[in-house]
Amino acid sequence: MSRVALLGLPEDLENQLTRILLEESHQVSRKLYISDLGRGPNAGLVFISGDSPGYQQTLSAVRETHPGLPVILVSRRSDAKQWLDALDAGATDYCGAPFEREQVRWIVNSAVNRARPHVKTSSQPREAPAEVLENAVGSG
Repeated sequence: MSRVALLGLPEDLENQLTRILLEESHQVSRKLYISDLGRGPNAGLVFISGDSPGYQQTLSAVRETHPGLPVILVSRRSDAKQWLDALDAGATDYCGAPFEREQVRWIVNSAVNRARPHVKTSSQPREAPAEVLENAVGSG
């Protein structure tokens, strides 16, 4: 379960995503302004609209004020050019409407897993078995 913020999405896209995200047991909050992202519990990722003319400025501002926060661009248009433009502009991923539950699940899980820091399980470095070291050095 993740905390997901929907930032300034058109009502129809917001409703579609909210329904799917709640079905997937995520916590969903609706935000109107970038400054709202800092209020309340911290979101684990944010969806923004790619349908607005200034989406690249919004994306840039979110990246500046919340570095490391995964940003998923959503749009009514599902075309490769906008998807590539979104990634070039710094989006973590792109999702075109109509949204499918499996698609949203994959995008959310992927974004959250990429954003999660890698945790070391041991402070001691592991040593390779002797036979691996011998083969790496060579016997000759």
